[in-house]
Amino acid sequence: MANDGEVKLTVSPTLHPANITSIDGYEAAKGYVADAATVLDASRQSVAAVIEARQKLNLDESRTPRAKVLMTAQLADKYSEKLQKQFESSWSRLDKAIQHTEQELSQPLQQQAGAGTVNGEIRAHAKALSRDDRVKLLTVAIESGDITTAGAILGAPPYLSGLSDIEHKHFTRQYHEATNPEMAQRLKVMQATREKLQRAHPALLQELEKAVGASRRDVERLQAATNEAEAALVMKDFNPAEH
Repeated sequence: MANDGEVKLTVSPTLHPANITSIDGYEAAKGYVADAATVLDASRQSVAAVIEARQKLNLDESRTPRAKVLMTAQLADKYSEKLQKQFESSWSRLDKAIQHTEQELSQPLQQQAGAGTVNGEIRAHAKALSRDDRVKLLTVAIESGDITTAGAILGAPPYLSGLSDIEHKHFTRQYHEATNPEMAQRLKVMQATREKLQRAHPALLQELEKAVGASRRDVERLQAATNEAEAALVMKDFNPAEH
């Protein structure tokens, strides 16, 4: 515990909103992740505010070191409580958006395969190939934008083309990412943003504790002693003893 003397602290760069705004593709996905950047900025400013409060309290010679710690800790707790709600809200929105996008990029292609002899011929051709050649056929089709070939194979049950269920899901995902590059990029940005938030949350708690200048255990010990002292100062009613 160290609350006296000059306070020289800086806020961890983990809490800077640039950790999110500098993610490749941020501008295109801004509507989905901007609130997370706001949470980081609020965290950074909150820690800075606690540091400033501690610095000013240390100049107040009328207060005891114990009082300074407790007052700074109370301010930090208020910021922490407010920020916790913001983190949880941002996490919830990101999780829902990521889950929805994952589902969109994994949708089966039955409707896109359509009907007709060409589709059947393509699937028969794929099934007759070796596994390596079949994988190569699908990979080249997806990368080159050959929707006819990729759609015919992936828009039907996997066994019709000689694919395993795992291969079918894998290439269906690749197909969606290739035909919906903006959605695929948005998913990457949202996932990266969620990871930044997950790293920032414990960093925030650590930074607030550093800003207070005392561990949570020390603060609780000081608060307990203060409560006990205040309780002893409450005037009591006594029953007069009989003589």
